[in-house]
Amino acid sequence: MPQIIYGIHPVKEALKSPHLQFQKILVGTQKPHPPIQSVLDLAIKKQVPVTFTTKEILNQMAKGGLHQNVIGLIKETPYADLGGILSQWRKEEVKALFLILDGIQDPQNFGSLIRTALGCGAHGIIIPKDRAVGITPSVVRASAGAALHLPIVRVVNIATVIDALKKEGIWVYGASGEAKDLIYNFDLNIDLAIVIGAEGKGIRPLVKKKCDRLFSIPMKGPISSFNASVSGGMILYEVMRQRSLHNNPPLPPFSKGGVRGD
Repeated sequence: MPQIIYGIHPVKEALKSPHLQFQKILVGTQKPHPPIQSVLDLAIKKQVPVTFTTKEILNQMAKGGLHQNVIGLIKETPYADLGGILSQWRKEEVKALFLILDGIQDPQNFGSLIRTALGCGAHGIIIPKDRAVGITPSVVRASAGAALHLPIVRVVNIATVIDALKKEGIWVYGASGEAKDLIYNFDLNIDLAIVIGAEGKGIRPLVKKKCDRLFSIPMKGPISSFNASVSGGMILYEVMRQRSLHNNPPLPPFSKGGVRGD
């Protein structure tokens, strides 16, 4: 079954990915405006077939999603394998940074975490096969296409994967609101995997026991925790901040970031 990707920016990012093979692109207007035309220009360059159809057909395919008159059909999005991302990390000869998501179910949270992880230089994301959202059209859109560039590994047992990472010399730290130690007291300039738990439930007990250390994020006010994607963003940028202090200039060089409005 082909994978559906919808929306101008996600489809454009998918076209830029060297790992994906398109079947075709569907356009729901006979008069494409400049943003859609930029997608079509890239499709022509990549020799991807383009079919003009109706907006109604795209509505049915996107099942209510905001497709912006553009849908891409690609071969099923391949998940990466653990051995592959570990091998790539060893080749790069830099400090490891992996993100383990223990049961994230909201596509918006997952997409935001993927986008932030890619921007912070993570080598990959590890998720469980059961009781967790995978790479869906909604996730691809929420990640602004980042899900098509960052390796994502789907595994049966997170605890077993943590053991495998430890054998590689990677420390595994878990985010827990109950932890007494604050993240700012940790040295994060090490080979590291960060575990973030499910919305509302946090990290499962067995996975929590497998973590080398647990940390919390300081906060004020009556609420007890941050949203999963917000927490992940703060954690990943603290990792990047610490690592930038150990590299002068930072490696790899940082580029100026912006805030997208979507």
